[in-house]
Amino acid sequence: MITLFDKRPPFVRFEERELGTDPEASEKAGRPIPRVTIMACITPHGSKDVVEKPAEEWLKQIRVQALQGAYNLDWVKFFEESFTEWKKGNELPREGTPIATWPMVSNEARKRIRAAGYQTVEDLAQIPDSGLTEIGLDGRYWRDTARGWITDATDKGANAKKIADLESRNRELEGQLERQSDRIAKLERALEKRAKAEAA
Repeated sequence: MITLFDKRPPFVRFEERELGTDPEASEKAGRPIPRVTIMACITPHGSKDVVEKPAEEWLKQIRVQALQGAYNLDWVKFFEESFTEWKKGNELPREGTPIATWPMVSNEARKRIRAAGYQTVEDLAQIPDSGLTEIGLDGRYWRDTARGWITDATDKGANAKKIADLESRNRELEGQLERQSDRIAKLERALEKRAKAEAA
């Protein structure tokens, strides 16, 4: 069962790298022209290690894995869309609430949390006990604060929906009551008219 604190996708950024030379371009130019390759720089959730792979090859690889049920298809779609936007000069925001703008954390702790590789509140909330020392002695405090903040926001969202549902139901009942009142008034007028006609 998927829960609020399940594993998060890796953090991925794209960068252009010069890898060797481009033979065709070099021959045309009469001088060495570097081969520019777009690399996917992949940082697994909760890790500081960065794995670099040619972006297009990596995207094809994880799509195949997703079709085999070995990778999250939603993540693949997000990374593919991110790559497309990156090539256009745009960059999609990482899913979740950025630690950089989270009002619950101190500036000093914010730096440590981001340096440890956690870029969103959702990432922070999923840190296992074994990874808390990466942040510092107060790692557990900030992890639990993130979990409480997410749960509180979720509860507020659920309560807001309940209130909206109740208000909608209330308007519906008021409408039914108004229609019933109209029908009763019409019946009363019809009965009154009939009584007068019989009395005449």
